[in-house]
Amino acid sequence: MRGECGRLAVTLVGLSIALLGTPRAFAVPSFARQTGQPCSGCHAAGFYPELNAFGRWFKMHGYVMSAHADQQYEPYPPLSAAQMWSYTYTNQSQPGLSKLPTLTYASDGNNNVSYPQQANFFLAGRFYGPVGGFVMGTYDGADNAWAFDNTDIRVTSTQELGAHSLTYGATFNNGPSVQDVWNTLPAWSQYIGSEVAPAPAAATSMSNLSAQVSGIGLYALLDDFVYAEITPYASGKSGFFSFLTLGNPTEMVVNGAAPYWRLVCTENSGPHSVSLGYVGFYNQIFQSGSSGPTNDFLDNGVDLQYQWDSAPQFVTFRSSFIWENQGLSAAQAAGAAQHGSGDLYTFQFWLEYYRYNLIGVTGSLFNIGGSHDNLIYAPEPVSGSRTGRPTSLGGFVQLNLIPFSQWFHQMWPALPMTQFALQYTMYSTFNGASSNYDGYGRSASDNNTLYLLVWTPW
Repeated sequence: MRGECGRLAVTLVGLSIALLGTPRAFAVPSFARQTGQPCSGCHAAGFYPELNAFGRWFKMHGYVMSAHADQQYEPYPPLSAAQMWSYTYTNQSQPGLSKLPTLTYASDGNNNVSYPQQANFFLAGRFYGPVGGFVMGTYDGADNAWAFDNTDIRVTSTQELGAHSLTYGATFNNGPSVQDVWNTLPAWSQYIGSEVAPAPAAATSMSNLSAQVSGIGLYALLDDFVYAEITPYASGKSGFFSFLTLGNPTEMVVNGAAPYWRLVCTENSGPHSVSLGYVGFYNQIFQSGSSGPTNDFLDNGVDLQYQWDSAPQFVTFRSSFIWENQGLSAAQAAGAAQHGSGDLYTFQFWLEYYRYNLIGVTGSLFNIGGSHDNLIYAPEPVSGSRTGRPTSLGGFVQLNLIPFSQWFHQMWPALPMTQFALQYTMYSTFNGASSNYDGYGRSASDNNTLYLLVWTPW
């Protein structure tokens, strides 16, 4: 299917960055050295990467708040690193999996140990004066390659306008929602996940274009209540912005500008924080190469987040719904799609409870659905669909521990910031069916996954 569908298949079928895809967010020790704050200063009860109210403020204001505000730059370079080691077990093995330098399978296509699953380097914090950022480079064990990962560089300012306060700035980033400060949109919503377990085939273009595009956007926050942003993205294949997508194969080439827009109302009151948001993204993707006919995708979404921060307890509820309208005339003409139009939606919610600097429990349910198309969603072992539908329904439960956090030290963070996670993911429907979903005899429950993670920043 992939060879025939070309650009369309990559856009709609994103196994590596689908709804339950690769984790891409981290706590960064250089932020702690800069601000003088422990992990719980910016993250939910100290559990990275979820941001609390102050963490959102810190990012919104350009990553520049510092305990060394009397200087234009930090006394220490804003450098950090991290590593992730993991173990993955699925109910049934996956045929055809092969070992890589950092991936070992104890049995045929199962019992995977990744050492590391990822290795990361960060340039993160205040660069100079009002300019700060989060720049992430990642070695991915499943791909055995280095690449630019989530990157967001900002310059910001705040002005008092009579009785009102206006924070405004510019963001230079490499993917829609990378710059978002709420943990509800694709770039930051899924904190951990296996890179070798099967994931639902369908994902919206907002997910699939991460690290495939880059752009400069403008945003404003009025009275810490109303947030608005617009960012036009361009293809990362060539041009001035292309360095932000280095190492990422540009499989989807955007025609012209791809605008992203965001509007959020947010309120913080005592231990309570709530936000209600709307997001949109429009893009045209060439059916093949970087010229010729295009398919167009319009994403519209709403999201809600509530946090209750009352030490030693922290509770979060998050939800998001994204609906994508697809214009597939170029794909239909090329014989890569049955229909000239379609749609796709993703819905997910999360409920989390944390005990400060010790333990966290998360439960989540997700639902993916959309139009029937036997060419886009074709039978294929493990990743395909017998029914021609993208429907997947499931959930996960997760336990997180940071048992050594009481020994936190800004200069030696590796042991106290080490986080352990145990996750179990379950599917009742996968790629359109519960049984024999791929046309090769595999059931949705065969993809149920046990996942263990050790995550060490330093």
